[in-house]
Amino acid sequence: MTSARPVLTMPERISERRFGTEGVWSLLRRHLLMGLLIVASIVALTYVVLTNVDERYTAKSTVVMTLFDTRVRSTDVQLESFELTRTIIETQMDVLRSHEFAEEVATALELFDNLDFVGPPADGTIETPEIRQERVIDKLLGTYDVYRQGESLAFSVVATSGNPEMAAAIANQVSDTFIDISRLERRETIEESIAFLRDRVEKLGEDLSQSELELADFIRNNDLYDENLVDRLRSDLERASAVVEILEARPSDPAELAEPRRQLENAEQALYDHTRAELTLMRMQRAMELLRTSYQTSIEKLTEFETQLEFSNQGARQVSVARIPLEPSWPNIPVALVVSAVVGFTIAFVIALLLEGMNNRLWTEDGTVPVSGVPNLGYLPRIKRRGLLWRRHAPVWFLVNNPYSAFSETLRSFLTLWFNRRERAKIIMVASGLPNEGKSTLTVSLATMAAREGMRVLVLDLDSHRRGSSKLVNYQTSAKPISEALTEDFEAEPVVVDGQPIEGLEILSLQTRASASPQHLKKWLDRLNRKLRDSYDLVLVDVPPVLIMDDACRFGPLVEATVVVVRWGQTTQTALSDTMERLQRNGMNVLGTVINDVDLRKHRKHGYGGAPQYYDYAAKYYQ
Repeated sequence: MTSARPVLTMPERISERRFGTEGVWSLLRRHLLMGLLIVASIVALTYVVLTNVDERYTAKSTVVMTLFDTRVRSTDVQLESFELTRTIIETQMDVLRSHEFAEEVATALELFDNLDFVGPPADGTIETPEIRQERVIDKLLGTYDVYRQGESLAFSVVATSGNPEMAAAIANQVSDTFIDISRLERRETIEESIAFLRDRVEKLGEDLSQSELELADFIRNNDLYDENLVDRLRSDLERASAVVEILEARPSDPAELAEPRRQLENAEQALYDHTRAELTLMRMQRAMELLRTSYQTSIEKLTEFETQLEFSNQGARQVSVARIPLEPSWPNIPVALVVSAVVGFTIAFVIALLLEGMNNRLWTEDGTVPVSGVPNLGYLPRIKRRGLLWRRHAPVWFLVNNPYSAFSETLRSFLTLWFNRRERAKIIMVASGLPNEGKSTLTVSLATMAAREGMRVLVLDLDSHRRGSSKLVNYQTSAKPISEALTEDFEAEPVVVDGQPIEGLEILSLQTRASASPQHLKKWLDRLNRKLRDSYDLVLVDVPPVLIMDDACRFGPLVEATVVVVRWGQTTQTALSDTMERLQRNGMNVLGTVINDVDLRKHRKHGYGGAPQYYDYAAKYYQ
């Protein structure tokens, strides 16, 4: 004999909630209406605001700086060319944003006298010309900006104003002023160098003339124009030296040698003085030659600078003239509405995330299993009601008339799980934490399906306060004391639907809250347990809510297992947790949970996943 396969009391794997593309899409679908309202509100508000703001017009001009610039080298007053660097270009752009530069632009555009540019003071006070000038410059600096793309030598001047003509005028005037200032600065530098060179040439000319006069006087005073003077001085020196040598070679009177020696010394001094004069002349000639060279160089530089002044080029040129804009750049209503829609979508998404985080209601087994600690046995779909305006809830009638519905197949799956267990509990209590969660619906529905499967089933209604199961099957007999159910001749009554009894299905309603002590009640429940196990294949017990009344916890001696009903989208995690804690504290054997009243259309639409997403195939399959 083949043994039944074991069924795990806890799932081997709890599906993890994934928040990928599918999860985001499901989140948006769950909060679609709220998201649409938020986006529509923000877009509408944006449109109202934009239609009431002043229009702004934008104009742009472009200036390109020359790659190489020419400047005067201060060390030697020499023209040199250098390549523009990033630092130099950004410095020039900072000049365009300076207060002094804006003052030049405002003067050129006559903005200080334009009453429409800044208007009168807000407080109506009389302002001084200095304060008005500062207001004009501040507003002008706020109307334009300078941008540069990458390492380009071109930069753009973008001006914005409520007047399209003013926007174009400001953009073009900023460019023109920058070009004019750069040209004037270059010209001023060259003119200063020319003036310096002219003064230098004049001074060098005077110094050169004075040097020539001094040189001529020196030549004349030292007889340096006589080319034979050196030879004569050398001859006199040799002659005087010979006379001295002759006189010294023979004995003579010392007085006789005095005169020749004096002549020799005079000849030596004269030759020495003439040699020194020649050396001084050479030095003076070299100095004058250097002075003449400086004079000639200065004249050449002066000529070069004067030529450069005549043909001085601009350091920048305007390559794009700002046109008068025909359409306002702000407000750009289409773009602003798109941006507002994106912002609204982002806000709606954040709010949806917050709502999801704060929502502790249970929708899927991903929420019930971690809280309850037991597996979820399945999802019980919501069914149509019966009667006028579909107000009557009739699950038994629905099962009889819709044997192949998703509701029916879900109940059959519950019975399959129960049948495949090694130790099948015959008496099962169907409980819930709070009222209106569907325990009576599950009780009578599961009992009806079991009876249709050929089993003998009893619905034991122990909820004597509301008698939910009795009302669902239209059982009018009042609840009997539990002591009467223990007599030999006491029998349950069959369940009748539309005048036809359901074979194998009976119902019994008992009154358990009496004057009997808990010890007597326990004995009665033990006896009732033995009697019911011998008489029925399956007994489903409907009890009061666990968190409202203590009756369910007192039925431990009677029942062998418990199923907890969770209502889809209504039962909270806290309620389920408290229910499980109370049942387990009283030693109840909880088989699992059942998620009841599942709206299949919303379940699929919101992307909750799980078995309900496949229930639609049941109707198509059996067709």
